[in-house]
Amino acid sequence: MGNLTKKQLDLLNFIKKYISEHEEAPTLNEMAEFMGTTLAAAQFRLRTLVLKGFIIKEPNKPRSISINNKPELKSFSLPVYGTISAGDGISVFEEPDPDLIDVPSTMIKTDVPYYCLRVNGNSMIGDGIMDNDYIVVRQQNYADNGEIVVAIINGEPDEKANLKRFFNHGDQIELRPSNSELPPKFYRQEQILIRGKFSGLIRKK
Repeated sequence: MGNLTKKQLDLLNFIKKYISEHEEAPTLNEMAEFMGTTLAAAQFRLRTLVLKGFIIKEPNKPRSISINNKPELKSFSLPVYGTISAGDGISVFEEPDPDLIDVPSTMIKTDVPYYCLRVNGNSMIGDGIMDNDYIVVRQQNYADNGEIVVAIINGEPDEKANLKRFFNHGDQIELRPSNSELPPKFYRQEQILIRGKFSGLIRKK
């Protein structure tokens, strides 16, 4: 169990004991009460156990948790939280009841939450990212120059979400497409919020 932190291991052992005693899994409220923390924190720790393969969770079903005694999984299930524009930007939204998509474990490297978005548009075709592909996103609010990011653009009638390469020029942020037919766009620092970094691509056949 060296792949788990002490708090993660404590939660895993609590779930195992609860299932053994009650023949069903604990609720998220019961996990939060056991940990003495918020529901959001309990959900994050549970999601980490799922990502690491120690827990199997069926979507949209209460108490749908089971223990995976062989956690060397080759893939994980991540939520698809909405659509990201590889074009001129689309209004920000998230699916209230997200679907799940299988993602290779090689795309998941840390305890930071990951999620997926469906791509709309072809501005990133130079990086092999096509319309209707799914991208794996590492949730974070920063980026290094040249990285492909999920960027929210403020200061427009609706906030817009874009998938572009990020470049910080000091007084301006450049969002650069990977399509020779499209020009880069420049924004003031305060206009751009980073919501995640591109970590992988899923193409459904």
